[in-house]
Amino acid sequence: MNKKLIYFILGWLLMLLGLLISVTVFVSNYLISIFIVIIGLITCVFHYFERKSIVVEKIVLISLLSAISSVGRIIFSSIPSVQPSSFIIMMAGLTFGKEIGLMTGVITAVASNLILGQGPWTPWQMFLWGSMGLLTAILRKQLMQNKFFIIIYGFLWGFLFGWIMNLWYIAGYMHDISIKVFIAACISSFYFDLAHGVSNVLLLIFAKDQMLLILNRINIKYKINKF
Repeated sequence: MNKKLIYFILGWLLMLLGLLISVTVFVSNYLISIFIVIIGLITCVFHYFERKSIVVEKIVLISLLSAISSVGRIIFSSIPSVQPSSFIIMMAGLTFGKEIGLMTGVITAVASNLILGQGPWTPWQMFLWGSMGLLTAILRKQLMQNKFFIIIYGFLWGFLFGWIMNLWYIAGYMHDISIKVFIAACISSFYFDLAHGVSNVLLLIFAKDQMLLILNRINIKYKINKF
């Protein structure tokens, strides 16, 4: 097993540990969970900085993408579950690869919640948006080849995001944990998940090409990543 895979597996195990802790022993002290998830993130991408030269452009790019994603979420926070952040994170994964997609997603959750409010939900949002950026990069070839697939992909992420966040709520605040409770929670959150999915679809239809054009120019100019 190579070192890169070891870092990756260990990092994701740490992030999952952070999620578990956020709904068990440290429910009231969510900062510990956030710290563990961040350590997991650092472990996941350690090889990225170990094997490649750390250039200012990469650091600035991650900061810029995370800032745009966070501002988009804050601006639309008055409209429940409309998340431009998801679109930006997917574009980051498509253009710059797994590491930058993952980091953009995780940092977005922490940065935007500085304004919208931190809580035990933050580690779960960090994990989910990080996973979104990572998975988008992994599926890049399929998503870029089929415009209908990427639209379906964005729509499904709206529901997947909401369903996993429902798990956080059930595990952290409800004593009766069962399939029936989970289904009831998903039914209750249907409108919010639908709004998230539809907003992803609209942005992918009307803004994807323009955003990819801008990001690809940056990628080519500064040689951030090559697929």
